[in-house]
Amino acid sequence: MAKVLCVQASPRKKGYTAKLLDGAIKGIESVSNVEYDLIHLRDYFPINPCTSCWNCVKNKNRCILKDSMGEKGELFQKLYNANALFIAHPVYYGRPPSGLHLFFERFYPFMWSGKLNGMPFASISQAANNGGIRTAQIDITRWAITFNLRVIGGLPVHMVAYDEAITSAEELGKKIAEAALADSEERKRVTPIERYLVSYEGQWSRLESSLMDMTNGTLRYEESLIAYAIRHGSMKNEDSAKLLL
Repeated sequence: MAKVLCVQASPRKKGYTAKLLDGAIKGIESVSNVEYDLIHLRDYFPINPCTSCWNCVKNKNRCILKDSMGEKGELFQKLYNANALFIAHPVYYGRPPSGLHLFFERFYPFMWSGKLNGMPFASISQAANNGGIRTAQIDITRWAITFNLRVIGGLPVHMVAYDEAITSAEELGKKIAEAALADSEERKRVTPIERYLVSYEGQWSRLESSLMDMTNGTLRYEESLIAYAIRHGSMKNEDSAKLLL
């Protein structure tokens, strides 16, 4: 039996975001041999920020913080045992909410263990007023691929098209369920090439973004962080050096 971890990341348990997630769950339920675990992220607060102690690197990928995302935390274990991750969240100031950022920030042990590499991922970003749904969707997609999750799809939803979005959410739920089922049989790791070719609806390119970051916005190797590190011998920690590649 495959399992999709569904995270409702709005502080309102029965608001617009929750209704969209209900639509996705309907799609998940339509796929045989797939079950879902629905959680309200707020129920697992406080999720503490990463302290950059590097214990997860030094001590077999374990997090020593004593909260739901620590090594023995309930939420950490739910994520660890899932075959797919589906997140629905509201948009605040054009971005995902802060609690969701903390959740992703604590994925850091998985960076080193590789446990999440290839896990299917999908999300819904819901907003009203001036929106920000696409910038928020790009943010959460960036976070997902940082940990090598396999992005199945994303649904930006503004209130003006809310009713039709319920149907789209159901379709996305079915897609993530099918991906979870395949994952339960064999997790296909994301290759470095796949990771850098990820894009979001043609609006944002992982490759372009990474090249701009690595070259200080110049797109010139001579001005890149790698060239600087080689010239100055400034990357003395082997683990840190690997992150430049």
